[in-house]
Amino acid sequence: MIGAGNVAAFLASSLHAAGHCIEMVYSRTAGNAEKLGKLLNSRYTCNTDDIRAAQGIQIAAIPDEALIKFSEKGLFGKGMILHTAGSIPMSILSGCSSEYGVLYPLQTLTAGRNLREYGVPFCIEAGDEASLERIRDLASSVSDTVYELDSESRMMLHLAAVFASNFTNHMYVLAGKIAARAGVPFEILHPLVMETAKKASESSPAMVQTGPAARNDMIIIKKHLDLLSFSPELKHLYRLISDSIIEAKAENSDSSSD
Repeated sequence: MIGAGNVAAFLASSLHAAGHCIEMVYSRTAGNAEKLGKLLNSRYTCNTDDIRAAQGIQIAAIPDEALIKFSEKGLFGKGMILHTAGSIPMSILSGCSSEYGVLYPLQTLTAGRNLREYGVPFCIEAGDEASLERIRDLASSVSDTVYELDSESRMMLHLAAVFASNFTNHMYVLAGKIAARAGVPFEILHPLVMETAKKASESSPAMVQTGPAARNDMIIIKKHLDLLSFSPELKHLYRLISDSIIEAKAENSDSSSD
């Protein structure tokens, strides 16, 4: 396992629990390599020479910049090489080994979080059919949901994940700041957040959209914009998202009437 961050720790722990042997953990930070290595009863190192001497499947769960560096400098060892990045093409590994591919977990990963309730879908890709079968077997050992996607499709899916997770979480940050101006904590919004996510996962998000923009209630929208006079940035963001919701509602109405 090349890396010892959140993605690497999740993958290594999941594979270990599924019966796979994690022979070695590499991290440029010795303490991180040691911590994960001891957890898995594996060797650990911060020396790239140890990677070059390695054989078998090497999973590079490292930041994009580090992955590019590893590929350009030929720091990988012999055997199959996989990367876990959502927006880096598989071809970056084509000059590093005859066996290469992608093992991308589509989930927000944070140390200590139990993901069994939701599961983790995997997106895989390989340079040849034999490698694809090996990667599929590996992914299927830790997940019930495995998709085969090419690099372009995976990048588009990663973009969708940014909207679904990263942008959504930032909205929670902004909602917390607005709630604080009303003198109440973000916790008051927890039931709303949970119910919204539940409805979106149980039905089409477009079908369960609610709120002033979904009703095209311009009176309430104007009141909200007035309330946001303290922040031109939030006011602009509110207007952009409201316009997007109104447009989406109109498109849904047109398609349903056809």
